[in-house]
Amino acid sequence: SRERAIHLPAIERATVTPLAEPEILIELDGLEQTLRDPSSGATFTVRVDAPLKVRRGSSVALLGPSGCGKTTLLTVLGLLRSPTRPTDVESFVLHTHDSDRGWERHDLRVLWSRGRSGQIEALRRRHLGFALQSGELLPALTVRENIAAPLRLNGWSRKATRARVDELLSQFGLDRPAHAGTKQQRTLGDQRVNRLSGGESQRVALARAIAHRPTLLFVDEPTSALNREMARDALTELTRLQCGPDSRGALVMITHDEELAAMFADLIVQMAPRGREAVGEVIQIRENCPSARLLNESMPSDGIAASGAGTSQRLETLVLETATALQPSPSNGEPLQGVLSS
Repeated sequence: SRERAIHLPAIERATVTPLAEPEILIELDGLEQTLRDPSSGATFTVRVDAPLKVRRGSSVALLGPSGCGKTTLLTVLGLLRSPTRPTDVESFVLHTHDSDRGWERHDLRVLWSRGRSGQIEALRRRHLGFALQSGELLPALTVRENIAAPLRLNGWSRKATRARVDELLSQFGLDRPAHAGTKQQRTLGDQRVNRLSGGESQRVALARAIAHRPTLLFVDEPTSALNREMARDALTELTRLQCGPDSRGALVMITHDEELAAMFADLIVQMAPRGREAVGEVIQIRENCPSARLLNESMPSDGIAASGAGTSQRLETLVLETATALQPSPSNGEPLQGVLSS
């Protein structure tokens, strides 16, 4: 049957600049983000007073205690929330790669100031991925259909989508028979997600988050339910896929675990509350030589499947869920539920 064309919003050329391969994928400086609780009128402010730059191929940790604004900062970096006053932001730039046009520079300060929500949503959908604590797989769809969803929404052809999904099913150990010891030909990829174990669902969510090869992958507290060994193995695989030599992307993760940040982050962004004030701020941005880098680079190229049942079993405990990248952008100052002081 003839495929139906999927029409996507055009990227406005006035805010896009073609360029050579950049070192920095996203840069934010001079942010003062104010959130307001509509019921009580209480406010919470997140401040970034020094340039925050995410390099291509790097892993960045937003590190700090609960209530210092890590999740709020992630929602701004992830284009899920407009800066409170876009014109007051000193710099907010995103670099993305398009197979047809190459690398492009997007001035997000200008886009938000001009109210270009449709263009921002298109950038988010095409170039950003999310593995957050909130968000659900679509229970009425199969594993394959869930992973394919962001590809189809981004206009991939059926042939390209099928090839990419097959690659990810193999990469995440989801191509094995659905029922071990039987002659049925159905694999986990053919199962509806409501028939999966918790660990299998988590691997599907992670595969869906990186299916469209995002420039930036955002991860919120990926190891909250893991012991030290499980956390190390899970993040080793995640950074290999997103930040490896064949990737044009980077990883930004939220964590309160200093040891884990030291193991995996190339850049550590330390955040903290300001005394008794309703303010969270970036107090230090420091380069780091991650102790797990050599382990990461020594992993086989076909990831989970090549690592055997041990790594696959450990990864089953990784609590990662994919947030949709198609939700409407919140308006200025409007809090996202549950992140007023996160």
